[in-house]
Amino acid sequence: MASNTSVGSGSSSRTRSRASPLLHQVVCYHNEVAPLRVVRFDGLTKGKHFYGCSYWPTCGFFKWVDEIAKLEAEKDELKEKIRRLKARKEKLVDEVVEMGIATTETN
Repeated sequence: MASNTSVGSGSSSRTRSRASPLLHQVVCYHNEVAPLRVVRFDGLTKGKHFYGCSYWPTCGFFKWVDEIAKLEAEKDELKEKIRRLKARKEKLVDEVVEMGIATTETN
């Protein structure tokens, strides 16, 4: 089953909270908050938390809570990398200006 999250995907599913993964509000394909659920069937995933659409399992939207936490961590790492790259760019632009070389700014 495929599902989407908003972490850079621009999809119909997104997280709305930066708190603990169990406190996320995940929006399903119907643009409704998908309730947090727990696997109750015996097996390897029994007791594991997931988000499933209110129309689940008919809808097909399904996302493990730990997947969302992993995506949030990756998103935070990428934001930090962007911050460092922007700082490096500013430093390089300043160095070029100090050398008296004209530059064309691009965003």
